[in-house]
Amino acid sequence: MTTLFGIVTALLLTLGLAGGAAAQGDAKAKLQALRPKDYPTQPIEFVVVYPAGGGMDVTARLLGKYVEKYIDQRVIVVNRTGGAGLIGHTYLATQAKNDGYTVGVLANPFWTEDELIRAKGKWALKDFTPVAFINYDPLTWVVSTEGGLKDRSVKEIVALAKDKPGSVRIAITPDGAFQFLAESVEALTGAKLVKVPFQGGAPGMTALVGGHVDIATGFLAEYRGHLDAGKVRPVAVAAQERSTFFPQVPTFNEGLGTSGVVWTAWRFAAVPKGTPADRLKFLEAAIDVAMHDRELLDEYKKVGVIAGTQYLGARETVAEIDRFYQGHKEFLTKTGRIGQ
Repeated sequence: MTTLFGIVTALLLTLGLAGGAAAQGDAKAKLQALRPKDYPTQPIEFVVVYPAGGGMDVTARLLGKYVEKYIDQRVIVVNRTGGAGLIGHTYLATQAKNDGYTVGVLANPFWTEDELIRAKGKWALKDFTPVAFINYDPLTWVVSTEGGLKDRSVKEIVALAKDKPGSVRIAITPDGAFQFLAESVEALTGAKLVKVPFQGGAPGMTALVGGHVDIATGFLAEYRGHLDAGKVRPVAVAAQERSTFFPQVPTFNEGLGTSGVVWTAWRFAAVPKGTPADRLKFLEAAIDVAMHDRELLDEYKKVGVIAGTQYLGARETVAEIDRFYQGHKEFLTKTGRIGQ
């Protein structure tokens, strides 16, 4: 997994922020020049496949707020949840209209996991057209400041799970990166965790604060409120380097003396296949303008996600998704989840 997620993370960290944003008036005028005559005449839906309050939801709501600012049309976020994302992904691939009024705010590796493991041939990545990259976010393990692990390091937590198998409960989403992160740690250390399934990161965090699990897995946006309130504490981040948001917290590889424990969500916008080219181009341009708005970048920083250090449009996004797909397919094949 180091190769797959490391390549993407390194790419985004090393590229400089593309030029300063044009004045809002100029940006809006240029966008209007691309606006189709008959679009958009009604609100655009941003579909999120996970519950409200999670990293995907926060990403979509903030992006929608700034896209609205430039297109003079409402953007409504709709949470189509269930099946740990499968229901929403299936809706976007097989039921949503390809008229430009439905935009999925998605993420790898979750998207490719569903296509490779759970879609069972009902849909494939070719049923979507990527629009633009939005942001990325490493997974984190978090403990309650009032729980039994409140003073433990990640090394001590894993040692406990190894010495007393079944004594540590961790919130995960089934057959996805949250679960695979836990399994990676188990495989490398010999620990045995009790995996408790939830539909997303936000419900898992709620369970952690309520004392129903010992560890929650998630993105900073999903527990920022609990962190600021002093209710939770991150113990390890699944990235190549420490987070700038909490530099005192080690990476998994630092804390455990391992290598290759790197799990990052790479978020992007996509529309159903067959969306008219002029509408696709307008959406791409609208997201481009929004992603160069300093206010949006500042808001993403406040909630703890790293916005694109260079705007990636449809063509570049397709290339990066393919890299994710091939690398993740290799991982799932090696771990026996899919055939050759």
